[in-house]
Amino acid sequence: MKKNSYTKKLHALTNALIILLFISLLASKLKAQQLELKVGFLGTPDHPDVEWNDENMQLMKDLGFNTMQLNIAWGSRPDDEPLNLEDVVRIPLQFELPMDKRLSKTLHSTQRIEKRSEKIKQRIALCKKDNFHTIFQFGAPFADHPRQEKEPLPQCIMDSTTINRYKTLIKEFYKKFPGVDDLMMYTYDQDAWLCSEDGPCPRCHGVPVAIRVVKFVNTLAQTWRKLNPNGILWWEPWELSAGEVYSAINLLDTKCVGLAIHSNIAEVQIAFPADRWFKNVLYLAKKKDIPVLAEVWMGCPTEEMEPYTHIPTPLLTLQELRAVYNAGVLKGIKEYYGNVPNEEDPNLRMTSIFFDNPDITDSVALNELAKPYLNAAEGVIKYWKLSSEAVAFYPWDVSWYAREVGRSNPIHLMTAATLKGASWETPSWQSSRKTYFMRTDETSEPNFWMREDMQLRFEQSASLMTQAISGAKSIQKIVPEKFKLEFDKSIKELSEFRRRVLAYVYHLRETNLANDIRISIKLKLPQKQRLENIAELRKILVKDQENEGTDEPIASAIKLLDHNLNKFLEIYFLPSKTTNMRNDWSITSN
Repeated sequence: MKKNSYTKKLHALTNALIILLFISLLASKLKAQQLELKVGFLGTPDHPDVEWNDENMQLMKDLGFNTMQLNIAWGSRPDDEPLNLEDVVRIPLQFELPMDKRLSKTLHSTQRIEKRSEKIKQRIALCKKDNFHTIFQFGAPFADHPRQEKEPLPQCIMDSTTINRYKTLIKEFYKKFPGVDDLMMYTYDQDAWLCSEDGPCPRCHGVPVAIRVVKFVNTLAQTWRKLNPNGILWWEPWELSAGEVYSAINLLDTKCVGLAIHSNIAEVQIAFPADRWFKNVLYLAKKKDIPVLAEVWMGCPTEEMEPYTHIPTPLLTLQELRAVYNAGVLKGIKEYYGNVPNEEDPNLRMTSIFFDNPDITDSVALNELAKPYLNAAEGVIKYWKLSSEAVAFYPWDVSWYAREVGRSNPIHLMTAATLKGASWETPSWQSSRKTYFMRTDETSEPNFWMREDMQLRFEQSASLMTQAISGAKSIQKIVPEKFKLEFDKSIKELSEFRRRVLAYVYHLRETNLANDIRISIKLKLPQKQRLENIAELRKILVKDQENEGTDEPIASAIKLLDHNLNKFLEIYFLPSKTTNMRNDWSITSN
């Protein structure tokens, strides 16, 4: 009797556990199906010549993408990719402005418009053939880059003519490009711009930007929805402040507008995904039932790494995707920079693994990612971990100039190391982005401790890069042949990245040491510490010279340091004004 009772209890417990396991698996399955749109596109601003063909479309499908952005939509217009509606649709005569006439023989000539249009039509056909959802991205209102125009801008969104122009252009676009499912529009940046609330525009002065821009966004979204009953206009509110974005969300037409947002308020940054602003936007959007696309880096090519395209950070990519995915309800995740699927890209393959199972752990994902590397798999995992850690430690928050790392010149100036800030006249740059970037202007020299902080953080990143490079070289010979080309490129590019980071380390430390020596002499402090500082400065200059790969200008500095300290201190590592002679992205050189 007792045995039967025990058996029944055991069976009941077993059944309960099975039910709980089933519910858990079902919940996991439902969670994994949350991402309705997985958005990518072919080509990048630095590598726009990725062919739109059956092979690459199949590679994107195999990676898990189901939606394609039809154009690169980057400010530099790589390979003459369309950036605005005006790039692919002729402007009706009744809306033609002086700037349109000026551009009618160049940027907006009939020949160039039709050439771009033909590309988009071919891409739409490929997408429809492979059942991809499609999105065309553009900026509006077009302002022929705001630096060339003064407010009131030629296309003020408070002017009914501007609104009617874009309603007409959207209708013309719909007729010209059947098969486009959604539109994506940004309203601030590159060749789109808004008048300032406190500027001279008589229509916009005193009217909050959220009120002005939402009316424009809603009108265009409603126009698109009437033409395409299932179509969404995804609005990217970049360059608005955090508060302006919150205000705007409450005014959006929830029936036809979606949001496409950077992974943080400042930029798309692999090391800082899903900040408080990002989570707040998802919270507000959920309350209003507004769909959201999160914009992230999914592959090795990114704006942060330009022009490098092979630096692998798959662990950091996984953590970035996981962070935005877990931050709130998303309609989808979207590539921000572009994809090159026909090359080995560990980051892009990691994205595919995440798409398949968003709950996958780091170790399981890395093991799955490394399987094709066969005997080199264990070493490759170590390499990827270290390179991911190196990029995570890199101080992306020092300045916007921390991006585009390959454009920095490792042969730095011999003036005092600064920390070059960057800023533009937009609401976000003048408010919210100041909380993310240490330097958004250059009105003062960085403090000793800020230089030291950056030096130590760059040093940590460089140390991890050194370990990663060493590990990669140790397995270079056993990497399978089909991966060798990209693997070798990754080592070369990471080595070049490390070289630039070390240039920052040396320049910052040299500056602080020179200042320490000056102060020591001025205050007549004991000579012992000063001599140690001088010795360290000389050692760093030698390392710096080796890193630069050229004798000068450091050879002359070392010679003077050895023979005439006072003269050295009068010439080297002193603050300077911006020279405007070197546009090379270096953070520490003016």
